[in-house]
Amino acid sequence: MNWPWAALASIAGVALLGGCGNSPPLNQTPLISNLFPSNIVAGSAEFTLSVVGAGFVSNARGASFVYWNGFPRSTTLNQTTGELAVQILASDIAFPASLDVTVVNPAPGGGTSTAVGFTIEPLRPDAPVIASLSPANTKAGGAAFTLTVNGSNFAANDPVTWNGTVLATTFVNATQLTASVPANNIVAVGSGSVAVFTPNLVVGSPSVSFAITGPDNPKPTASSLKPSSAAAGSSDTEVLVNGSGFSPLSSAGWTVGANRSPLPLAFLNSSQVIVLVPASDLTQAGTATIDISNPAPGGGTSSQLSFTVSGS
Repeated sequence: MNWPWAALASIAGVALLGGCGNSPPLNQTPLISNLFPSNIVAGSAEFTLSVVGAGFVSNARGASFVYWNGFPRSTTLNQTTGELAVQILASDIAFPASLDVTVVNPAPGGGTSTAVGFTIEPLRPDAPVIASLSPANTKAGGAAFTLTVNGSNFAANDPVTWNGTVLATTFVNATQLTASVPANNIVAVGSGSVAVFTPNLVVGSPSVSFAITGPDNPKPTASSLKPSSAAAGSSDTEVLVNGSGFSPLSSAGWTVGANRSPLPLAFLNSSQVIVLVPASDLTQAGTATIDISNPAPGGGTSSQLSFTVSGS
């Protein structure tokens, strides 16, 4: 049969793009354009890093995870803004350092973004210091409010920052500043990272976490895993957890014997999350369990589901 060249080109194009329409679309290689904040002072509290870019994914087939200097961290895609919210631990920022942040997308397609640098600045002796915040927390979805920052070494024109963004700040005296927190900073339950910087935004205080509260969290349930096994020697493996009562504040645990360690988690919706089992947990055959926890108020931990690491 003589095929028209246009038809042959069309068939070839389908093959290059992944074959038949029944095949899942290929994930892009992600791209990072900005980090907010892009630096923080050593000794700060845990905070949420915002990663701005393109090609991020979050669905039952897989999710983008941010790697902090080569180690995965819990990552949730904000479907409204398209940004990734990443939970950075206090232990991640305890000491001055320069490190790399990358985003990894799962197969099919996918890949690792180009690294973007993040700086953990040393604490300087003359830097501002935060002693307390007033109020200490607020409810999600509330109105804009004035935050009072108490501390020391404050000077005129020192700005208060919220997740790395400068707030409108009023100097009261060397031990007190006030700042206007807009309503769009407290839309969802979680936390904000508050710091005081000198006007050049280089010398700053260790950040303090500001809680954004909501109703009591439910106790989650976990009903199934997909996949529920992997071969020993596998690379980092994404596992879909089905259940109920999940939230962006949920965390995951991996238990072998009496030892429970945290797993990075990507929140999809109230009935599905993805956990990332790192290759370091998949080196030897055996059985582990995965559970999901929600923090107080309320909250609790789901039942444990078995995950098998089979012989390679």
